[in-house]
Amino acid sequence: MRRRLLHIFLIILLYAGCATITNPTGGPKDKRPPILESSIPKNKQLNFKEKTVELTFNENLKLNNAKEEIIISPSPGKEIEIKLKQNKVFITSKNGWKDSTTYSILFREGVQDITEGNSPINLKIAFSTGPTIDSLSLIGKVTELLKGIPLEKMTVAIYQQDTFDIFTDQPSYFTKTDKKGRFKIENIKGANYKIYAFDDKNKNLKVESRTERFGFLANDISLREKKLDSLRIPVLMLDMRPPKILSIRNIGKITKLRFNKSVTEYTINGDTNFVHAFGDNRSEVNFWVQSEIGDSLKIHLDATDSVDNTVDSTFYIKATKTKTIKDAFKWSLGKPTVDSETAKFLTTLSFSKPITNLNFDSLFIERDTLEIMPIAKEDISLNLVDKQITIAKEFDKKLFKAEKDPVFILKANKGFIYSIDNDTSRASTAPIPISWPEDTGILLLEVLTNQKDYIIQIVQNDGTIVRSAKNISKYTFKNLPASDYMIRAVIDKNKNDKWDPGNIKKGIEPERVIFYVGPDRKQSFPIRANWELGPLILKF
Repeated sequence: MRRRLLHIFLIILLYAGCATITNPTGGPKDKRPPILESSIPKNKQLNFKEKTVELTFNENLKLNNAKEEIIISPSPGKEIEIKLKQNKVFITSKNGWKDSTTYSILFREGVQDITEGNSPINLKIAFSTGPTIDSLSLIGKVTELLKGIPLEKMTVAIYQQDTFDIFTDQPSYFTKTDKKGRFKIENIKGANYKIYAFDDKNKNLKVESRTERFGFLANDISLREKKLDSLRIPVLMLDMRPPKILSIRNIGKITKLRFNKSVTEYTINGDTNFVHAFGDNRSEVNFWVQSEIGDSLKIHLDATDSVDNTVDSTFYIKATKTKTIKDAFKWSLGKPTVDSETAKFLTTLSFSKPITNLNFDSLFIERDTLEIMPIAKEDISLNLVDKQITIAKEFDKKLFKAEKDPVFILKANKGFIYSIDNDTSRASTAPIPISWPEDTGILLLEVLTNQKDYIIQIVQNDGTIVRSAKNISKYTFKNLPASDYMIRAVIDKNKNDKWDPGNIKKGIEPERVIFYVGPDRKQSFPIRANWELGPLILKF
C-alpha cells in the first residue's frame, strides 16, 4: 500500500515539474515603468560604428507597434530591424548608420512591460557616428486650424533642400506630437530648415493631400546656436491636386462633365445658348442642350478650385438619341426663420434641376391663417449655378409687439415653379420659427488688436458659422440660439472678406485663425436662453 501511494506521489511531482510557469495573479497593480539599465552605444556616445543598437531593461518587455512608435531621426530608411529578447531590445540598421551623423531614437510607447503595458517615461537616446554630436532642437505645437484643438500623433518634419517636395520626398528629421499636440525635435544640425506637419496615415513620411491633413510655415527656420520653441503649426485637410476633367458624357439632352475633385467656381466662354449648373456636388457640371438632335455646341470652360488651381478646356456638347430615365424633381423650402427684433425673414430654396419659370403668386407667407404676405421679385436672389433661390424679406416690426404671438407659414402652391424638364412643384408648406429675445442669448464682445482687416466669427462646436462681423472693436451679437459656441478671428490678409486656405506650392500659408480662450483655458462656452454673456475680450 505504501509503495502504491509513493508511486502516485512521484507521478504528481513529475506533472508539477512539467507545469507551465505563469505570472502570479492578484496583488497590487504594477504601475512602475521599465527602467533602462544600459545601452550600446551609451547616450550621446561619439564615433559609434556598429550596425546594432542594444538596450537592456530591468524587466521583460513586449513590443507595441514598434515600427510606428519608435522614432529614429534622421530616418535611416526602411532597412531597419527591431527585435526583442526578454529584457533586451535590438535595433539594427542593415545597411549601417550613415557616417558623421547624429541619430536620436525616441521610444514613446514602442516597448512596454509584459504585465501592465507600462512604457518607459520619455525614453530617448542619441549617438553620433562621427566625432561630434548635434545638439540643437525645435519645440512647438500642432493644432487643427479651423477648430483650434491640439492634435496627437501628427508627424512633424523638417528638411533643408530647396527642391524638396512634401508630397514626393522624405524629410531629414521628424517626430510625432503627444496628446497635447506638442512636439520636440532634438539633436539637429545647425542649418536653415523648412517645417511642416501631417497625418502620415500610410506611414511613408510623405503627405497624401487627398486623405491627410497637413500644415506648414512658409518662412525658413534658422537653427544655429540655440533651440527654437513656441512654434505653432496649424493643419487642415486640403486637396492640392490640380483639377482636371475626368469624363464628358452626352446622355440624351444632358451632358455631364466630371472633375477629379470639387471646384469652387467655373465660367463659360463663347456661345452660351444652353443651360448649365453644378450637379449633385461641385465635382460635376451638367449642360442641358435644347437644340435639335445632332446639333453640337463648342464649349470653353475655365474652373478654379479652393486653392486657386485652374483648369481650362474646350469640348463639344450635343443632344443624343440615348433614352434616359428622367430624374425626379426634388426641391426644398429650406429652413425659414424670422428675427422678432429686426423683423427680417430669411430662407434659401434649393432644387435638383435648373429652374425655367417662377410664379410669384403661388409663393407667399401666411400669417395667423388670415393674412397673405406676398413675396415680390425684389425679395429674392437667384443662384442659377447652385440651383438656389434666397428669399430675404422685412416684416412689419409691429407684428411682433401684439399681445398674441403671430404664427407665420411659408407656402408654395402646386406649380409655383417649373424645371428645365418641365417638372413642376407640388404644394408644400414650412413653419417659420420666430426668434424671440427671451428664447435666445446675447454675447458682448470686445476686440483688442493692431490688425486692420479681420473677420470675427461666432462658431458652433461642429464648425457652423452662426454670426460674423468685420473689423469691429465692440459688438453685440443678439438672438443667439442656446448652444455652445467658440469665437474665432480670421486675419483677412488679402481683404476679400473670407478665409483663404493658402497654397503650399506657391509658399502661401493659410490665413491666420485666432480663437478666444476663456479663464478656464477652454475655447468653448455656453450661451443660454434669456441670458447675456460678456463682454468677452479677444486679443490678438
